[in-house]
Amino acid sequence: MPWRSLRSFPAVILLLALIPACGGGGSSPTGGTPITQPPVNNPTRTVLVTKNFSLQPGTATFQNVDLPPAGTLDATVDWTGSNDINLFVTDNTCPGFLDLRAGACNIVARAETTSKPERVTFTTTAGRIWTFWIYNNGVSSDSGSMEVGITSNGPPAPAPTPAPNSGGGTDPRTGLAPGPVARYTIKVRTIDRGGFDYRDPFQDGEGNWVVYPDEFVVFDSTQKNAGGDICQWVNSPAWTVRDPDNVFRLRGSSQPFLLRVDVLKNKGAVEVQASVDGVQSNVLMVKASKRP
Repeated sequence: MPWRSLRSFPAVILLLALIPACGGGGSSPTGGTPITQPPVNNPTRTVLVTKNFSLQPGTATFQNVDLPPAGTLDATVDWTGSNDINLFVTDNTCPGFLDLRAGACNIVARAETTSKPERVTFTTTAGRIWTFWIYNNGVSSDSGSMEVGITSNGPPAPAPTPAPNSGGGTDPRTGLAPGPVARYTIKVRTIDRGGFDYRDPFQDGEGNWVVYPDEFVVFDSTQKNAGGDICQWVNSPAWTVRDPDNVFRLRGSSQPFLLRVDVLKNKGAVEVQASVDGVQSNVLMVKASKRP
């Protein structure tokens, strides 16, 4: 079966830092001497993500929240119809909702009630990536929205200026946890219908990611060490695309941890896999179909 490999330049992984709180001292009261109180940190909630969704029954979509600061993350999902919509949170190595349902993903929070809205809350350390899954467990199509926020002592700091990833710039591995890579996971990142009109990725009942002609699809990947931290790597990833029906046209990319493709046909099956430092990723099954 024919396959193609794609290599490119190292990617930049951005880290967000929490603004440090100011400290203060006090003195013991002596007579009428005023007491100096240390300043109080007022918890501040910041909205990180708002997402609209539209889901067929029995399908799910997701939203990544990349590298929030330490604090308490919360998410609320509300929808228009009377279906049973559920909300789950995993780390970003969960490749699909069928894997989640099969028990292959680490679920850190879940909301599976039959009422709405659904809400989850959990604490996070800095430097993590979380995936929020919205699942339509109902019998008809439904739509709604999700909001994700972070509560911390002070607002999150702005993202640092990206370091150059080519031409002798800063090594993107600087600041990451040490390797070696122990686990490597790929997943669908975005699907663009054209002109930055993004739709929700979804899988069919057999676990295939469904794509339509003229869409632009980006696949993402994450490398982690044995401790579960995003870590340094040695060699850039190699992507393998098994595409006997020539469904995809590969695009170049300066980010080796991303694979970018155009969908050319309305029928055919594709397998996508990648490897880094000898560690093979999971396999994603993609199915091209006629646009409904």
